[in-house]
Amino acid sequence: MSAVERPAGGSRTPGALVGRIVVWVFFAALFAYMTAQSVGNFVVITDKLQKFNEFVGSAGGASLQRSVPWVWLVLDVLIPPLAYAVGVWVTRRSTAVMTVAVLVVAFAAAGALWLTLQLYVPSLVEL
Repeated sequence: MSAVERPAGGSRTPGALVGRIVVWVFFAALFAYMTAQSVGNFVVITDKLQKFNEFVGSAGGASLQRSVPWVWLVLDVLIPPLAYAVGVWVTRRSTAVMTVAVLVVAFAAAGALWLTLQLYVPSLVEL
């Protein structure tokens, strides 16, 4: 039996299901926190850009106005829920240990992309 195969009836027991649900809820909280941070970044960047553009426009420097990097901001918000959804979908019939392993990898991958965008977007607007 390989590490991927599950024992006969292993994940069909109520205890195994409860274990996986606990893991899913724990990681849902982590991914929700990451999503909240992304939404906060989205709001702050768009607000700062709007105020900056209003100031520059009122001073007669319309050519200095900056555009909002919508694609990167939206992608930053979508990464955590998509990573969590893929992790849950992949582990829907796995054991609790495999569920933890897959969601840790999904969290690490989403975190790397998320943090890269958290640092990249402000450098685009240079406020």
